[in-house]
Amino acid sequence: MTTEANEAGTAGAWPKLATGAAALAAARALLPQIAATSAQSEADRHLSDDIVDQMRRSGLFGLVMPRSLGGSGLGFADLVRVTAEIGTACGSAAWVYGVLAGHSWLINLFPQEAQTDVMSDPTTLIATVFRLGGKVVPEGDGYRLTGGAGRFCSGIDYASWVIIGNGVQMPDGSVEPRFFVLPKSQIEVVDDWRTMGMRATGSRSIRIDDAFIPAHRSCSLADMLAGTTAGATLHDGAIYRMPFADLAPFSIVGAPIGMARGLVRRFAAELGGKLGGADAREVAEQSATLARIGEASADIDAALALVLADAEMIDRARDPAEILPLERAQIPRNWAWAAQKARYAATQIFEVAGGSGIYDGNDLQRTFRDIQGAAQHIAFNWDKSMVGYGRAVAGLPPVAFAIPKTN
Repeated sequence: MTTEANEAGTAGAWPKLATGAAALAAARALLPQIAATSAQSEADRHLSDDIVDQMRRSGLFGLVMPRSLGGSGLGFADLVRVTAEIGTACGSAAWVYGVLAGHSWLINLFPQEAQTDVMSDPTTLIATVFRLGGKVVPEGDGYRLTGGAGRFCSGIDYASWVIIGNGVQMPDGSVEPRFFVLPKSQIEVVDDWRTMGMRATGSRSIRIDDAFIPAHRSCSLADMLAGTTAGATLHDGAIYRMPFADLAPFSIVGAPIGMARGLVRRFAAELGGKLGGADAREVAEQSATLARIGEASADIDAALALVLADAEMIDRARDPAEILPLERAQIPRNWAWAAQKARYAATQIFEVAGGSGIYDGNDLQRTFRDIQGAAQHIAFNWDKSMVGYGRAVAGLPPVAFAIPKTN
């Protein structure tokens, strides 16, 4: 694995990954162990602690963290590639990795004092709940949150901080949507993650009965959507001055793509083993199945290529204005298209996996369930995303972004 000396000079900082190729090599080195522990991780509803520790030691979690804070400062395209690579071995591992690695970008939209608080240890991991229930009101030099509850806190088992979204009830009766970052010590984790798929992510719910949040640990949603946050000027690159809704799902979209790729590869290898000594007639009888492998592989490759093209466009930009409105509109369209194509490809293969594919111990059915779970994410909603792009092409105004509800 290629690394560089840590330029931040901070004890305990991530090892630096010099290139995207080095990051992929680091991920690939972990794949055998990730695959070997995936069944146990699902049974535990908790990704192997050793796997997460190895990701820490490899520097992978710091992939898109700015170099000034001890990260590698690589791009979103590299994050997609690494997440997809991990997904070929285990969907839950890819999801947890992508979420936690991506949040090292999200925290840098907050004011500098919040960045200092959270990143005093540059190896800190951060989880999120984009929509937390409860009530937030201004109080002194900050905010008071009471009765908070929210679902889908992926990576909470490993995080030290959590970013949450909520609306502040202002004295004049208006509501100001904001994001906040809180230490995990103020949060109760609710063990309710019992799901059809993605079980090993441990994406449990959280509760916050009562917490004071200093003003500097908050960021308005309006600024995050406009690219005008307090942290936007502290780091180079357009990614800190773009609407966060145009970027956040890049951290997870690689997971379903990688899962589908892994499922197809495993099925193809299994089929090849069965047909290795078969005569020409037996092989010919499997032509339709072999064609499904070809079609599914093409769909998955196309899905990854489309997402990577968008990520590379963002990585190249030095100013958000370089990305045209229609190019911005295609980003969520392409997330949804890629995730749903991955789901469809997996379904095409699972349909011909035979009766043995339905057993709990079969890796194909676990991966199939995980893809179904991943593709359910709001960012991958087909109807919403396609309508949004259609509106843009037709010259109609976009639908205003809103923090999705958790129930």
